[in-house]
Amino acid sequence: MKFDLVSFVENIYEMVTFDTFIKFAVLYFFIIWISVLLWVMKDISNRTNSIFLQVISVLIILFFSPFWIFIYLLIRPSNTLFEKYYQEIEENLDIFHEIIEEKINGKWKECPDIISDDEIIKNKKKKTD
Repeated sequence: MKFDLVSFVENIYEMVTFDTFIKFAVLYFFIIWISVLLWVMKDISNRTNSIFLQVISVLIILFFSPFWIFIYLLIRPSNTLFEKYYQEIEENLDIFHEIIEEKINGKWKECPDIISDDEIIKNKKKKTD
């Protein structure tokens, strides 16, 4: 039996009605809705520890529609918890760097005959040899 593409397409075209099209459109809409809901749940849990904000965000998408994703994007925190954590670490490192710089500059003012890093490295190499 030979496959005839033209007759196959004609049969599909005859089988697909407006009612079938509407059913697939509704099914597609609900699949998108569920996927947006799952994404919001994952995204908001990565952005805040506040249970209230997490519940409100999920309820907005659950009880309204996926088109309310724009409202969610407005109310969600701009940074994830990981980004906040690393920003805090960077700020602390900057503070430590400033403290170290002040101490080093203070020592240089007190003692102008400080040995350079190259001399320290050379002395360590001589001691190990």
